[in-house]
Amino acid sequence: MENNLNELNLNELEEVTGGKRHYKPEPDRAGWIQHKVGPGDTLIRIAQRYNVISYKLIIKWNPHIDPSTNMIIDGEYLWVKPNARK
Repeated sequence: MENNLNELNLNELEEVTGGKRHYKPEPDRAGWIQHKVGPGDTLIRIAQRYNVISYKLIIKWNPHIDPSTNMIIDGEYLWVKPNARK
């Protein structure tokens, strides 16, 4: 059976490499960036860096983040919309 990439839900594609989560780019994210989590990064620091009003928006945009722990992993990519207010 031949895989048709057009039929795949890009929101759900995940490639696990060395314990790090890498989500495939979504075609409808114009103006967004993918931030690569680095050592010492926190959701609050990332929100401040990109002038996002609340770290909770970053959790909303990245459903793989567990809101009960807010845990992010060094090397994973997060969707961020700079200067977001809602």
